[in-house]
Amino acid sequence: MNEKTVKEQLQAELTNLQSLVDEVKLQMHLGAKEAQDNIRPYLEELELELSQAKRKWDQFENSSEGAWEDIQTGLRKSLKSMQQAFEKAKKHFPEQDKK
Repeated sequence: MNEKTVKEQLQAELTNLQSLVDEVKLQMHLGAKEAQDNIRPYLEELELELSQAKRKWDQFENSSEGAWEDIQTGLRKSLKSMQQAFEKAKKHFPEQDKK
């Protein structure tokens, strides 16, 4: 896989994860107080991971070819952590929104 393809794939994943954060915010807003309290820690974790992933993305964008593989590995770990946090948060979404 060439560098351009990897960058496009990682950019798509980062965009998708931004959508997940937005979904958690929406569900938190729609939920009852108890649901909001249950979702909040996951949202905070997601926002922290997203912030770190964006920093890694900036490093990836500005790195030399030799460094991009290490940064890509770190970015993929952040993306995976975010996906796991989203799945945990989803368990606390308001009942009518679970599918």
